[in-house]
Amino acid sequence: MKRLAVAIIHGIGSEKEFFSIELKHRIVQEYLKSDPDNRMEDDLLFHEIYWGDLVKDEHGELLKQLDYRDELAYKGVRNMFVDFMRLGLSYRKASDNGLYEAIHGRIKESMAKFATHRHVDTDSTPLVLLAHSFGSVIMSDYIHDLAGNGEGLNPFESFQTLAGIITFASPLGVYSAHHDDFHGPMPKVGKALEEGLQDRIKWLNFYDKDDVVAYPLKNVSDDYNQAVDEDIEINVGSAATSWNPACHTGYWEDKDFYKPVAKYLGEVRAPHDFWKLS
Repeated sequence: MKRLAVAIIHGIGSEKEFFSIELKHRIVQEYLKSDPDNRMEDDLLFHEIYWGDLVKDEHGELLKQLDYRDELAYKGVRNMFVDFMRLGLSYRKASDNGLYEAIHGRIKESMAKFATHRHVDTDSTPLVLLAHSFGSVIMSDYIHDLAGNGEGLNPFESFQTLAGIITFASPLGVYSAHHDDFHGPMPKVGKALEEGLQDRIKWLNFYDKDDVVAYPLKNVSDDYNQAVDEDIEINVGSAATSWNPACHTGYWEDKDFYKPVAKYLGEVRAPHDFWKLS
């Protein structure tokens, strides 16, 4: 039986390893519930791309130093903002700190590990990318860089079997508008993807209107309008965060996000000759 692979990358530097375990469980449950007679958990292969350990967690101490009177409100939101701002300033291709190269090296290592899974055919296994927040910027850079630096990588490792993109809480729109050297949108359909599946492939961009980091993408440019199939507004977070910027980290466990993700994976994995036993 052929599988559908799903790679998930985080976008907050302070994220801990195994950040997507709960999301995976919820997606799988929803995927199975939608068609229990014809779907199995083994239909889907999940893999985390983790790079948070490459970023030193210094912003917590900085916030304590600045808030010496212990009077500043929204400490959780401030922590997230400093984390995001620090990453945005340090993640530069031309920077001497080497963070850009280190994160891209981690993605390469992670995808090479994913490619060794016994159910991955490195020539043909379809791969869906889920990218949160700044992770969407990182993956956009990485996939575009592969065009000139992908020698020696198999089709799976080099995203040539890409079968759709799901961005959530993404700042790609702002990032592309303020960086003259930033490239166009990522290709959502890999060159090596099974031809019969290509008309199913989408780029879905999810955002919460209270999330000040996340923006719609279709109006960024004509190219983005063509590449992105839908900008989908959702409401994520708890009772304490769903109405304010703290919802930025609320996508992972919210049904408004994981249900349509499961639906999309089901659409890609719907009956087709490709999915039959070889």
